[in-house]
Amino acid sequence: MLPGKELTLLLWIFSRFSSLSAASSASRKCDEALATPLSHTAFTSSSVYSSGYGAGYAKLNRRGGAGGWSPVDTDHYQWLQVDLGTRKQVTSIATQGRYSSSDWTMQYRLLYSDTGRNWRPYLQDGNIWAFSGNSNSESVVRHDLQHAVITRYVRIIPLEWSEEGRIGLRVEVYGCSYWADVINFEGQGVISYRFKMKKMKILKDVISLKFKTTASNGVLLHGEGQQGDYISLELKRSKLLLMINLGSNQYGSILGHTSVTSGSLLDDDHWHSVIIERYRRNVNFTLDRHTQHFRTNGEFDHLDLDYEISFGGMPVSAKPSSGGRENFVGCMEGITYNGDNITNLVKRKKIDTSSFRNLTFSCSETHSFPVFFNATSFLRLPGLQDSDTLSVSLSFRTWNPSGLLFYTALADGVVEVGLTEGKVTVYINVAQKKNTRIDISSGSGLNDGQWHNVYLHALENYAMLTIDGDEASTVRTVIPIQIRTGGQYYFGGTYRDGL
Repeated sequence: MLPGKELTLLLWIFSRFSSLSAASSASRKCDEALATPLSHTAFTSSSVYSSGYGAGYAKLNRRGGAGGWSPVDTDHYQWLQVDLGTRKQVTSIATQGRYSSSDWTMQYRLLYSDTGRNWRPYLQDGNIWAFSGNSNSESVVRHDLQHAVITRYVRIIPLEWSEEGRIGLRVEVYGCSYWADVINFEGQGVISYRFKMKKMKILKDVISLKFKTTASNGVLLHGEGQQGDYISLELKRSKLLLMINLGSNQYGSILGHTSVTSGSLLDDDHWHSVIIERYRRNVNFTLDRHTQHFRTNGEFDHLDLDYEISFGGMPVSAKPSSGGRENFVGCMEGITYNGDNITNLVKRKKIDTSSFRNLTFSCSETHSFPVFFNATSFLRLPGLQDSDTLSVSLSFRTWNPSGLLFYTALADGVVEVGLTEGKVTVYINVAQKKNTRIDISSGSGLNDGQWHNVYLHALENYAMLTIDGDEASTVRTVIPIQIRTGGQYYFGGTYRDGL
């Protein structure tokens, strides 16, 4: 390695270390008690043993009521939830047992959410983390989070509890206020950040943003130059794809295109953090604290961009060959480009946003949210009994090749919808016709981690199955039986099976 290049690498590592040290120092000051000042109504729970054991009494070191929260049942289905009022930066959590009792929680999990509906487990070292709790009713056990979380709602799930009593809990959440400019992208509007000069020859880039979405595809940022240079970040099949080209030589024998992917299932409607740091051909690409280091292809160091860089879609000035890519639908916050706070400039109307039909600075929440099923869980819902028509629609995603999606007992038989070797299969078994069994299937490779829709419509003498709304996938069949629905519908499994 040449001495000059070694010095560059050392400076790059030093700057990274300095910024991390500064961030760590700042996070140590984020240590306010967030739960204690809240009203009783900010605390809710799965159940309450009796009136004095309500969730509102679950504040650390308090002795009101029965001295803390206890649920009616001591099992793994209980939870205690705190609404912090607005999004906060949470850095620590502390627990106690119920005052002067034999009730405490020995181990628990931590979930967090912006909406109180779509929950995310706290991860540490890549695993869903189990926190050690208490061994008596009075001592306080505090855990500083390995990484802070931004959230409004916090939920504690007891995993183990006192053998002498039942689940008992008092809690404090530590952190500080959090504020960021948020922009809602509806799929049409694009933020175009115009450069001060017509052409930019950039040696170093630092780009950061946070996003959340339920869409599996969409351009997050894009910039390009007339000489063929470009930088582009987009969601593609729920993964993040970064593409950079610092230029190819005139003969085309050295190609500069470089692409790197990161993450999966990023359309989960949770916030994800992205940082792109480039110095010459050295790039750090960080998604949710996981960093990939790589060098771009080719022999050039500068990124030559013309006119602008866009966020949320392709710029107007993009070449026709760059077309056909979907705009981003969802929310972004904290967009920065080489020291400029883009979201703040948009809010101050310093950037043209005329392409937006309705520019809003808050995140529109989805009215539906996914439910996770493991090998033993299922969802049971009441159905319309004794109907001559069965109509079911659901969306799923999985990497498992086989599993039960839907089950219902008919008045005289059963209907099962499942995944078999990546295909959706429907079994209709009716005893009235000497155990007549109808099998239909559609689709292939549906265990690819992407969302797929299933629609089943069955009535007397007729059944229809459609996958992903595609008419070409529709399978119709004659069924020589009469449908009479039962009163219970099972999703994701039954008491004996699961996806």
